[in-house]
Amino acid sequence: MTCVSNRSGRILFAGKFLALLVIAFPCMSAQAKNLRETTAFFPTKLADKPRLERGSPLTERASASFAVLPSIKGGAALQPLRRRYSRPDEEPAAMILPVCGQSADLNTLGCYNLGTGELLADVPVPGQLTTTPQFHEGAWYVGTSRGFFMRYDAGGVFMTPNFGLDTTLFHGPDSRALMKFLVRNQSGSGSSVSDPASQAFKAGFRGGWTWYATANAEFVGTPQFGGGKVFVLTANQSLNAYDLQTGKLVWGVRLAPEVQLRLLSTSLVYSERGLWVGTNDGSMLLLDPKNGQSLWRHSLSGAAGDRFTAVSAPALVLTDAVVVSNAESITQRLNPQTRAVEWTYATGSVVQPKFDDGSVYIAGSDGAIHKVDARTGVLLWKRPLPVLSPLISLTLLKKQDVALAAAANGVVFAVRMSGGELEEVAAPSTVGAATGDFFQGRSETAEVCLSYRTPGYVCWAWEAAAGSRSNAR
Repeated sequence: MTCVSNRSGRILFAGKFLALLVIAFPCMSAQAKNLRETTAFFPTKLADKPRLERGSPLTERASASFAVLPSIKGGAALQPLRRRYSRPDEEPAAMILPVCGQSADLNTLGCYNLGTGELLADVPVPGQLTTTPQFHEGAWYVGTSRGFFMRYDAGGVFMTPNFGLDTTLFHGPDSRALMKFLVRNQSGSGSSVSDPASQAFKAGFRGGWTWYATANAEFVGTPQFGGGKVFVLTANQSLNAYDLQTGKLVWGVRLAPEVQLRLLSTSLVYSERGLWVGTNDGSMLLLDPKNGQSLWRHSLSGAAGDRFTAVSAPALVLTDAVVVSNAESITQRLNPQTRAVEWTYATGSVVQPKFDDGSVYIAGSDGAIHKVDARTGVLLWKRPLPVLSPLISLTLLKKQDVALAAAANGVVFAVRMSGGELEEVAAPSTVGAATGDFFQGRSETAEVCLSYRTPGYVCWAWEAAAGSRSNAR
């Protein structure tokens, strides 16, 4: 049975919407029965160069990626927000699931309808997108390569960033020069341009965001929210906390001031206990969200020959423990109460471990999926996968008893959660490396999606064939 896709090589148009090239990938496995590629969209005009080019292939965590709108309550969890609207030429109600990320045009944040690829919003930003866009309590938070971190209030029926200006001038070969002109002289004074229309346009552009903050390095990773603040990492080893309403810097700390390196780790998680931050030197920090003070520091002591000791993956925060990995050789369960190491398992990871029903699943840097007992760290099963690079993505489809993992080249593997059997292998992407972890797609089709270094995304769904093990449960 061949892979099923809704793509047929056609180009979609929707009035003034951006045309998207729809690319079809073949099945890698002739036996594929259940893993189905549902949607894949990539803007027709590709960026001149990849978004990020720093760090080693093993430890690099792609910062910018496509992020689906979270639930109406906000927060960092990527859960869909359903929006229905009517069109005269379609059914009375249609499902809109906005997905935002780096567009094909330079200096632009693009928001699309995940299922159809229609352009919902195109927002100019100073620099290229280098954080995962996050929607929280009615606003979008975006960081860029030019050291800008901005809040855009959401607006319109789709709750996309509300910019307010016609964005047609921000695209094409002149976009970089235009953005440079608009962000020059941030205070609004001292400009050599005296044309009132230009000044009005410049003021209107600056009024597009609710507030913005600046840093002397690009912002990276996935912002976290808590206690009326937004927390975000920068590439110069800093963690900054900004007031959600004003954008004022509440505090900023250097995570490793003795190490003058660009930040490769984007490991940041907010929990009730505090901020869990991974560092390049293999340490796990617990910081006080109120002031950034260090509450606890733990060094993951991996194998003697480790080349990559960074804690690149976000920590898995459980009720009474936290599970962390370095990039190459070790995963540990830590007790925040006693500050003790409860177990150590000999494999590293660059993707956040996942938890289900008393077990922890690790997408190892050794190219295998490991299932260990969450309490004891005892190995329950290990499934090596035919990859030449570490796994960079992992998600659990509990109802289907399937774990999906992806390598950097976009190959997707389906492994049985219960026994570790390799069920299917899907084709690698032909548009470049996959970036970041899976995010949730349309809930009605149980999709999970991957973003790519070439701006775009591919979504997958597991549909068990009649008589299969997961269907017979």
